[in-house]
Amino acid sequence: MAIKALWYLSTADGQYPWMSEGFYPVDFQRYKKLAQTIDQGGFYGALVATWPNDPLTSASSVAGFTENMKFLVAEYAGLTPAKLLAEQALTFEKFHGSRLLFNHINGTPQRIGTYGVELTPETRYALGQNYWEEFQTHYNRGNKSLFPNTDFTIEPTTPNGIPLWGTGDSAAGIQHAGQVVNVYLLMIRELHRVKDQFSRAVAAAKDNGRTFNDLGALTSVTVRRNQAEAEKQFYQIFEKTGTELLKQKLDVSIKRKTSGKQSINDFKAPDAQRQEWVDYIRKGQLPPLESLRLEDNLFAGMSAWSSLDIFGFASSAAYLVGNPENIAAQVEKYHKEAGLSALIMSGWPLVEEAEYTSKLLLPLLKDIGE
Repeated sequence: MAIKALWYLSTADGQYPWMSEGFYPVDFQRYKKLAQTIDQGGFYGALVATWPNDPLTSASSVAGFTENMKFLVAEYAGLTPAKLLAEQALTFEKFHGSRLLFNHINGTPQRIGTYGVELTPETRYALGQNYWEEFQTHYNRGNKSLFPNTDFTIEPTTPNGIPLWGTGDSAAGIQHAGQVVNVYLLMIRELHRVKDQFSRAVAAAKDNGRTFNDLGALTSVTVRRNQAEAEKQFYQIFEKTGTELLKQKLDVSIKRKTSGKQSINDFKAPDAQRQEWVDYIRKGQLPPLESLRLEDNLFAGMSAWSSLDIFGFASSAAYLVGNPENIAAQVEKYHKEAGLSALIMSGWPLVEEAEYTSKLLLPLLKDIGE
């Protein structure tokens, strides 16, 4: 089975969206063009993530301009009544075909709390499991008209319900994923770490009498015709951002994660490589390209959702960087040795990098696993 290659469908776009001068204002025409680029470029689908815009509304707004791509829509368990979400899913499929997937997000108590929902880290997993069971029950029943004078029902079109994709890093999160999701996801990291986390997730699913349909990873990508060109393009992320802004963003992240107990000036990274990045930044220098290489063609970078990963856990902004053959060879390693079968990719700006990836990399990814 070929690698399922998805792209990132987001309103957070730009050459360097983490910089005010590198962020593109939200524009529907560009968003529509991005969806059409993904659809016409041969991607399996796109992740529609949680930004200030509502993901399901965003996906629905452009689905009619596409024909084949699937929409992996992020959804916080419990925020929308399960029956209402089922009605929305049935309606989406009635108009756009069986092209809807949900990315199940438990969310943190702090994030969910902004919607007036009170949860503890423990109760959110129980809520998630019950919520998606209720959702699938309502979806599989279809939605019957409430007006007796005209009798019709919107019937489900996806056998066994809408597939759920999702992640979980902690032991409890992995166990929950094994109970609930059909496709397990993680942020891409070094092969041995991906292999270990996939193994634990597969074991959790097996403990619950289940198997995953796919194992997937989120990664950014910079692909060019030759390796040197790709590496030069990738490193411009750091050159354009600059040391001072990078230092400011990392300082904010450190203070947030340590509740203000540490800053960039006294932070100690979990390993020597990440400490080297911190030391360079403290000296007012950018880490050189080779220092950012995690292994082979995998580099530590920056993305719209995460700055340079000096923590080594949770969110990652790692990039696959190189010519098509080198990147495909690395993906094939993940496939053969860790079982990876789905890849959610991004690159900035989203439209232009989707075009590079579609033209140069997708033909090779389609051969993996065949």
